[in-house]
Amino acid sequence: MSQQSPLLPQNKARVALDRSEAVTWRGRGIVVDLFRFSNTICALLESGRRDVRVYAAPSLALAARSREKNADLFSEIDLGPGVDKYDNSPYTALYGSDPSRPALSVTNSGSPAAASLLLAEEILVACFANFPALVSYCLADPRPTLIVPACLFYDSRHVEDVICARALEDELGGKDAFPRALEEIHASGRVLDFMAGRPETGKRDMELALKKGYMKAVPRIKFRAGAGIVDNAAAAGDGR
Repeated sequence: MSQQSPLLPQNKARVALDRSEAVTWRGRGIVVDLFRFSNTICALLESGRRDVRVYAAPSLALAARSREKNADLFSEIDLGPGVDKYDNSPYTALYGSDPSRPALSVTNSGSPAAASLLLAEEILVACFANFPALVSYCLADPRPTLIVPACLFYDSRHVEDVICARALEDELGGKDAFPRALEEIHASGRVLDFMAGRPETGKRDMELALKKGYMKAVPRIKFRAGAGIVDNAAAAGDGR
């Protein structure tokens, strides 16, 4: 049985307003980095990857990559000359890479947000694509829950993370918040900004990121020795 947090009732969720809340949180933490990290991690699991790892900093990911030459690196960060990597692209993760290889992820906002939750009893990853599966998982085992918009750790202008986090808070409370959230994200202009900056896969990434319920994976991250080991909580048997 999970230990009840003094901050929230057992079945209550709320959205973090500051990164310091994530650092001290001891209940269930859910990271939302809507346009890339969250969907990319879900897509890696959906594609059949058995070895998916998240790193808080480029140096850690590059060290792991140097040890494992057959691993694929996913990142939007400029990691220097000669670094062979995929973009942090959900479409590429799902359809354009080899699922038999280990996958290493380091990003500007999503992976630092996940790593900030080191005290949390459980770390999950959410996006519209896995809303139904994630909500079902959480309601089957209610815990005090902090939903962490990853933009708190990089760029507050990435409002889609906050919008999605608020929608998830509503969904956990039994409300279908997706239509309103989708309208708000389009009105923000962020979709067009993203596609303009990602001419190769941006449109296809957005088609995935703004579609609800097509992925069943519930990524769960457990940090060990600097690496966030990802498994699918929805398919983990005992769920722990």
